[in-house]
Amino acid sequence: MIELPKTLAEAEIRPGVFLFPGRWEGELREMTTAEEDMLLNHRQGREWEALNKVLQACLVTPGVDVTDMLVGDRVFALIQLRRITYGDEFVFRVTCPRCNARFEWEENLGDLKVRYLEDPEYAKPEHTFTFTLPKSGKTIKWRMLRGRDEQKMAVLRREHPDALMTSIMLLRVVEIEGEKMVTRKAFADLPASDAAAFRGEVEARECGVNTGIAVECPECWNVFDMDLPLAGQGFLLPTGIIRTTRPPSWR
Repeated sequence: MIELPKTLAEAEIRPGVFLFPGRWEGELREMTTAEEDMLLNHRQGREWEALNKVLQACLVTPGVDVTDMLVGDRVFALIQLRRITYGDEFVFRVTCPRCNARFEWEENLGDLKVRYLEDPEYAKPEHTFTFTLPKSGKTIKWRMLRGRDEQKMAVLRREHPDALMTSIMLLRVVEIEGEKMVTRKAFADLPASDAAAFRGEVEARECGVNTGIAVECPECWNVFDMDLPLAGQGFLLPTGIIRTTRPPSWR
């Protein structure tokens, strides 16, 4: 059995070349000011397009369309791009949920754990998984999400904020009991235990980066879990860079 890398740092086979969670080798180059401009000058609500342009420009492996990449591979690429451009140190502001203290927290991105697909065949666009729901006994076929699905997820967050989990799970479903026209109602009516089992199946199969971290408040010593704040341009553009590249009227 091949021993796979355990962390983002270990996943760098040689400078700029990485073993992606989907178990393929890809090469990234660091961002230039051209990519910084793409992130700064996108239109409101078009962050997804700007990120795609940046990832496509910096992924120098020929023949790879970033919108076809697994979501887990895209998150991996995003963090590795941040690492090779600015280094492993990632500093961000946090609010303690217990005492509301605001403080800065530093995380080493190279230490983040990577989860690889059990089988590279799973990464093929046509591959689907079959899972039988334990309560209802219904059989589901589902697929892994890709870059093109991220825009759909953004729409779902706006249109169905009260049923986001159901909506995102529904995006993965190819068919239920042979029925390919899966409605939101059909999925929402599943027993909660079936939905939980399906989420567990997805988590066990998919690849990507574990972005969950433990943070300790320096004021009350409360230790709490959170996800790294990867959303928005601030992750790929550290605060100092955003501040120095904005026109004076924005400051």
